[in-house]
Amino acid sequence: MSFVLFIYPPISFSEKSELAAYSPPLGILYLGTVLKNEGHEVHVIDAEAEQLSLAQIRKRIESIDPEVIGLTCLTFTLESCKAIIKGIRRISDAYIVVGGPHVSVAPQASLKDIGADAYVIGEAESVVRDIVRDRPRGMVHAQEIRDIESIPFPDRSLVKHIEYGNFYGMKIRENMTGILTTRGCKYGCTYCNRPKKLCFRTRSPKNIVQELKEIDRMGFESVWLADDNFTNDPKNVMKLARLVRRERLKFDFYGQARVDVPSRALYRSMRDMGVMGLSFGVESLNPEVIKWYNKTRYPQKWPQNVKKTLDLCNEYGIVFLGSLIFGAPMETMEDMEYSIEFLDKNGADLMNGNVLLYLLGSAIWYRAVKMGKIKPDQFVISAPQIGMTPYSYEELTELCDRCTNISKKEGWKRVVRKVLKRRQFGMIYSGMKEFVKHYWRVRKVRREVYDYGYGKGHTIKI
Repeated sequence: MSFVLFIYPPISFSEKSELAAYSPPLGILYLGTVLKNEGHEVHVIDAEAEQLSLAQIRKRIESIDPEVIGLTCLTFTLESCKAIIKGIRRISDAYIVVGGPHVSVAPQASLKDIGADAYVIGEAESVVRDIVRDRPRGMVHAQEIRDIESIPFPDRSLVKHIEYGNFYGMKIRENMTGILTTRGCKYGCTYCNRPKKLCFRTRSPKNIVQELKEIDRMGFESVWLADDNFTNDPKNVMKLARLVRRERLKFDFYGQARVDVPSRALYRSMRDMGVMGLSFGVESLNPEVIKWYNKTRYPQKWPQNVKKTLDLCNEYGIVFLGSLIFGAPMETMEDMEYSIEFLDKNGADLMNGNVLLYLLGSAIWYRAVKMGKIKPDQFVISAPQIGMTPYSYEELTELCDRCTNISKKEGWKRVVRKVLKRRQFGMIYSGMKEFVKHYWRVRKVRREVYDYGYGKGHTIKI
């Protein structure tokens, strides 16, 4: 038996995020289950959700005294990951392994600068047992897990000390956890840096409901659908909805979806299973921009599909959060202002704007490197910083602030009307209580809402 500690690093140690802790890090919890089933003792530190300082993390590490430490590394958390490892080396001789999206897309030569003993490229469930037993050095290549139902359910008891469900500076729901119904994505958006080698895989509705029953027994009331896109397989979603109703499972579901599957049957099914809100990557209402982002094979139909999806969400009482990206090379100020006006006019409940980022591993990042706009060691950089848009960072963030202001002034009224329509009176009460309790935090969080969903607008180098 080994003492194993998993750490989920924060985006920043200098700025405490008000948008953290809305859902647990499921990847770590899956690995925790695999190792606990092998007899290992497992601990988890979610430093982002717990908003821990480096000193607090070091203190926790000293109290646990692990033999093996695993960290999840995103490109946005790279600097924090390196700082944590540097701190570990001062107090412990534990074996350190790093995995996560950044490791899977970064040049392997750059990984040694992170300071770990080993790096997992791919899905770690297939290799984590061997890693803890054999403690290999260097790169560990993990095979894609084709049958994702063979993976045991994530062990949520590992983070029972953390309260999730916090968003926009408030605790939107009590007792929230997350679930993955699929892995991978069918699409290839050019700004996305998800590892492209992993194909789309789905779980059967029966298998998902088994996990939901376990979640119900644990007392959770709300579930974050952590899929990159919950509506990747509409038929599967509708089958799941029928099973959820048949088993009389009562959850409030939240997640992410696409606008180009505006099926009345799908949205009625999602309403009936308890889906309360969905975040949609609208990005733009300009078909030329949508084509450049490779969002769909039919960019000319994009505005029509956005309108249909908005209408369905409004009809079935599902909160619509529309995400926009500002700064594509061909995008004019008029285009960006029109996208905001379109969503507002057609009843989007909430909006968040994002400055276009060129992320390591994305198609547009590789294009910009070839053009000489980005250096190979610039892993996150915004469009204005490399001159890929005629507009300044300040001009684009003003648009982001406009999205936030509309959400603040009008969006919450629309949300309340939908919640009342769904007869979720308990949600109204708890929401108003949290708003009054954390009013000044809500005012503060307005400044960082436009970074949600797409990431922080700064450059990371290694």
